[in-house]
Amino acid sequence: MEEDKKPATDIVIFFVSLLVMFFWILTNNINVYENKFIGIIAEILWLPLILLIFGLPIMTFVLISSRKFEKSKILFLSLAIQVTILIIQIAK
Repeated sequence: MEEDKKPATDIVIFFVSLLVMFFWILTNNINVYENKFIGIIAEILWLPLILLIFGLPIMTFVLISSRKFEKSKILFLSLAIQVTILIIQIAK
């Protein structure tokens, strides 16, 4: 029964990682304040996503290590995306 939940968790983490990546790429490459509605949405979302940019890699690593680094290909990909975005955001 627990085996069925692992892939769903992995996929959710992967898609949340993609969501965080797309948000930060878009907000860094376009002027979100040209349109008032987009600016409001960006301002509402930045705090939860900044928390995710730091918390998600830790949570993913804990999940990978709890499985003893087995059957976690999508989690390794998610972790690579998360760390890359984190490094890009810190470097700016």
